Amino acid sequence: MKLEIGYNFPFEVRFETLTYNGKDDFSILFLSDLHLNHFTKPKTNSIIQKIEELNPTIILFGGDYVDTNQGLLQLDCLLQSISHRQNLFAIAGNHDHFFGIGKIKRVMESNQVVWLETQSMELQINGTKIEIFGDLQKHVEKNADISILVLHNPNSIDKINVHHDIIFAGHLHGCQFVFWEKRNGLYPGKLFYKWNVLKGIYAHCHYFISKGLGDTLPVRFNCKRDMIFLQVIGK
Repeated sequence: MKLEIGYNFPFEVRFETLTYNGKDDFSILFLSDLHLNHFTKPKTNSIIQKIEELNPTIILFGGDYVDTNQGLLQLDCLLQSISHRQNLFAIAGNHDHFFGIGKIKRVMESNQVVWLETQSMELQINGTKIEIFGDLQKHVEKNADISILVLHNPNSIDKINVHHDIIFAGHLHGCQFVFWEKRNGLYPGKLFYKWNVLKGIYAHCHYFISKGLGDTLPVRFNCKRDMIFLQVIGK
């Protein structure tokens, strides 16, 4: 167990694997809750290096990107470093509304990131059709081989349309203090937040919840910051 006070402690990559009834393999990297500010440049550089190392097929951003104007410059730097890539998608988090959705959205779109709101986006990975839905999309019919929903707050998971195959969410940060962990969650946070878990299955949908890459108040205990790298493998 370890107490971490500060913005730039190392984060972990949570490697996950999922099989589906298809032929094509691909990978998804999910990043959420960066909370960039004047002090987080080392973390930003580490994220850039890790993305280059992992080389994912799809990158999904789950909200809460910056806390200050200096953080917005760092976000722009991060996005510039990956703007040559395809399949970049983002949603808003609750902090983004406080900071200014318009400013966040402009930086995202200027770096070739698709800003998901109520719409969905289709993409083709070789012969596999994938649909990616944004935070507010609740009622959909599945028209693809794989349907992915990107949420900020996992509290919406049990309200979603069952046609989704994969859900990513963040927001809770693992509650930042973890005194013990069980298969069904991270405690004591799980006593107060139903979805303070790492992953699970709901109505045949696989969900993965990030502990986040940053915090406004940078104090954690036994709760390492993370990004999620999901390898989707065809049968």
